[in-house]
Amino acid sequence: MEMISTARYKSYYNKWLNIVDYHEALARAAYLIATSPTPIEHPLMKLNTSGRSVILAIGSSRGLCGGYNNYVYRIVDVHVKRAKQLGKKLDVFVPEGKLSTILNYHGIKPAKVYTDFGEMPTDEQLAEVSEQLVGQYMEGKLDNLGVVYMRFHSVTGQQAQTLTIMPFTELVEDLATQRHAIWPWELTFEDFLMSPGPGQIVEALAKMTIHSSIKRCFMDAALSEHLARMVAMRNATENAQDMIKQLTADYNRARQGQITRELLDIIGGTGVL
Repeated sequence: MEMISTARYKSYYNKWLNIVDYHEALARAAYLIATSPTPIEHPLMKLNTSGRSVILAIGSSRGLCGGYNNYVYRIVDVHVKRAKQLGKKLDVFVPEGKLSTILNYHGIKPAKVYTDFGEMPTDEQLAEVSEQLVGQYMEGKLDNLGVVYMRFHSVTGQQAQTLTIMPFTELVEDLATQRHAIWPWELTFEDFLMSPGPGQIVEALAKMTIHSSIKRCFMDAALSEHLARMVAMRNATENAQDMIKQLTADYNRARQGQITRELLDIIGGTGVL
């Protein structure tokens, strides 16, 4: 299992490296939109007050990965308790896997379970999810969309967190400082000649950025899952080896004790005769 997880981790890591530059380029373009001196009128740039939020929680597709899912669950639990405290409606969406089982065990019933998602959803599946949620936000039926996932920083650093996808301005604020700070920027949105108009460009670019951010979350989650399983299996192997050594030592002591008792019985019997 450790060898399999290591191979899959390396495969996903190469894919992760391939999308980093594209994701950061989108973040820079989105930053220009969000910091425009002239406010851009578009539903995605406004705040809604419907009282409904959505959390997309990404857990592991399989087990044997230590406390991976528990870390994600704890953050989901905080969101659920906070929503109840504030009297807000919170829908939890989750791909089918170990996390959905944990949520049901703790009394958190997901509003939607994606049963057709693999370990890494396809672009078509992610586009369908993002288009649906973006449409709800533009209609004013959704106030916030967050993704709870295990964020991959490096081989030695992964952390469960929430990434706010909508409102779009909060997503841009996070992306602007996520890996390489892109502020201050030497250009402004007004330095560009746009065709078609800003409204259409903003919507297209925002949808692309949202789609890319959700995909990046799934990629981070897959990377972190295989890394966690790799470490868990390595620890299990080391623990098994330690147990074998301990059991071998116990067996040798017991065997030596048995031999000693048999010799004493023989010597004692000879002395009597």
